[in-house]
Amino acid sequence: MFEFREEPGEGTGAVAAAPLTVLSVDDDQAFQQSLRLALSDFRFNDSPLRLLTASSAAEAEALLADHPDVSAILLDVVMETDDAGLRLVRAVREQLGNSEVRIVLVTGQPGMAPMQQTLEQLDISDYWLKTDLYRERLRGIVTGTLRTWREIRALGRAKRGLQQIVQAGRQLAGLRDLGEFSRHVLLELAELLEVPPDGLLCVRVDQRDAPPASARLVGAAGRFAPLAMRPLQDIDDPMIRDLLLEALTRRTAIGTPSSQVLFFDGGGLAPQAAVYLATERSLDEEEHELLRVFATHANAGLVSVDLAARLDQVAYQDGLLGIPNGNALQRELELVLAEPHPRERSLLVVDLDQYTHVSLALGPEQGDLLLKDMARRLHQVYPPPCLVARLHEGTFGVLGPSAALAVDPVAALEQGDGEHVLPFLGVDAVRVDLDEYRGAARGAVAAGLTLLRKLRAGGAHGLVEYRAEAEAENRARFLESRALYQAVREDRITIELQPQVSLEDGAIVGAEVLARWNEDGVPVPPARFIPIAEASGLIVPLGQRVIEQACGALRAMAQAGFPDVPVSVNVSPLQLRRREFAEELVELLGRHGIAPHRLEIEITEGAVMSDYQAGREMLARLRRLGFPIAVDDFGTGYSSLRYVHSLPVTRLKLDRHFTAEIGAGGAESSVADMIIALGRRLDLGVVAEGVETRSQAEWLRTHGCSCGQGYLFARPEPLEAFIARLRAAPLAG
Repeated sequence: MFEFREEPGEGTGAVAAAPLTVLSVDDDQAFQQSLRLALSDFRFNDSPLRLLTASSAAEAEALLADHPDVSAILLDVVMETDDAGLRLVRAVREQLGNSEVRIVLVTGQPGMAPMQQTLEQLDISDYWLKTDLYRERLRGIVTGTLRTWREIRALGRAKRGLQQIVQAGRQLAGLRDLGEFSRHVLLELAELLEVPPDGLLCVRVDQRDAPPASARLVGAAGRFAPLAMRPLQDIDDPMIRDLLLEALTRRTAIGTPSSQVLFFDGGGLAPQAAVYLATERSLDEEEHELLRVFATHANAGLVSVDLAARLDQVAYQDGLLGIPNGNALQRELELVLAEPHPRERSLLVVDLDQYTHVSLALGPEQGDLLLKDMARRLHQVYPPPCLVARLHEGTFGVLGPSAALAVDPVAALEQGDGEHVLPFLGVDAVRVDLDEYRGAARGAVAAGLTLLRKLRAGGAHGLVEYRAEAEAENRARFLESRALYQAVREDRITIELQPQVSLEDGAIVGAEVLARWNEDGVPVPPARFIPIAEASGLIVPLGQRVIEQACGALRAMAQAGFPDVPVSVNVSPLQLRRREFAEELVELLGRHGIAPHRLEIEITEGAVMSDYQAGREMLARLRRLGFPIAVDDFGTGYSSLRYVHSLPVTRLKLDRHFTAEIGAGGAESSVADMIIALGRRLDLGVVAEGVETRSQAEWLRTHGCSCGQGYLFARPEPLEAFIARLRAAPLAG
């Protein structure tokens, strides 16, 4: 139990006590109201209570980010999900890095989280059933929780004050901190007594009740410096060894004419310690009193350091593997990136492919074994001074000298070592040279994770090297996505129409609607902004705007005397996946007075194959409603020939790549001819894209392709120009 000195003015009534903040997280509004009533007049040591409430884990996490002064959390286990409460605990401790706030779990569903197991695995103060929380007990729980918080808060302040002495947060957090503390104690003690810093500090490191002879010398200064981190029994001088053993055995301080031994009992919390200092003289009574005062403060410091080490363990150590976590890696990265160039350090982000699927299939125990095996193997391949940390799930980070990290992790980790083989798993990795990287520590890890996602999305496997140029490209795409968002929001996306022409008589039989974006008077190619729109989700509002303008174009063409000319619009996979897409389309056409058969829906095969069953059902609904459906860029995907016969489509669009091959020497009689024949066999129309020469148009016509689209006939143009072209063009036969 610690005693803290009162702050000036505290307890005098002159200054009103600051309120303490408690957060209640529960989706049961009735319970929240009862809680508010029960604590309405509650005070803790004359401090009023401020109660914040949240109804979900996500809302609570946002509140905690905005209110770092929250002292305690009353947290429901089951909210939006069965484990929402426990996930919030992990987020508070690991992501927000808040190790001081006290958490009390409450539940109205007994058994959702086993009490003993939960209290052991997570930093939770208490666990109660809601039915047991009558008013007096609730107030008692809050009082005890706030008292614990105040003590830990005080110790946290003490830790921050000791950070100039003790450099917290190294790989061997507890022992290294203790060593720094020991060195400081010896130096301060020597300065206090004005003697050379020839001394030793030993601690019962393993456990409080371990035999004194098992103590270890965690601090050594002056002529004893070579003994640091050695067992107490390694001291050659029997007098010094016996004095330290006697102090630890009798739990008392000992003075001699030439030395002083102080004993620290650790306050019942920290490990016991003894300090030997060679004074080479007797001390007077004043110096003995100074030693007693120093010992009292040093003992409190030892408790603070030990508690700080345990708090660091919660914040910076992975609970399953006992290795550094993402917070620890982040801290080390910040230190490395603060160094001048050349740093000659690199970061590896290593991920176990399909780890989640294997864990689901074989159970969490097997998943834990896989993680432990991978951690062991990473330490073998990248031994100290490399730092191996677990970031999340099956993803690890390794920070170390670039030369050491030059070992290919994929080859080294997938091969196994004969005894331990990772079944069903592959390894993917990203290497970031920190001399090439420009940015903050958090961004280095994020860059690695992004490259991993890109690797997987592209269907690739192996090791990827970080490129600094990629950051500039990502930044440019980000800025373009913001500009595109503004353009969509401000209705600055326009359309142009490219005619589709009969290869028999040259008549215009339709048009494709193409989106256009001009930023500051400069056109942005669709090949650039459409992928950005798809990646950011902007493709849905952008696509809606294009379809609405297409309806306006159809209405304008009808008013100009061309009511039978259809247009086609491209629909992205994101649009097609929306359940309400068909209904919205029908409602939009109804407002413009357009029949569905005048608006052809163009889809890529990938839009359907990403979710074949749902995509097929959506296309069937659209066909029943009367919409023609075309497969764009047909022939470029592996699934075309296998699935096209089962899709409710009405037309195939021959990809411009195959059109360009016509006339190149033999290739035209293969793919293009096959697709045209397939369309004829399935009774589907075929339109060839990218027609640029008359020889291409003639070849297509003679081989049975009835329609073409390309620069040979016209470039994409505004609506007014297209209507003028309709007036001048020959009529369809």
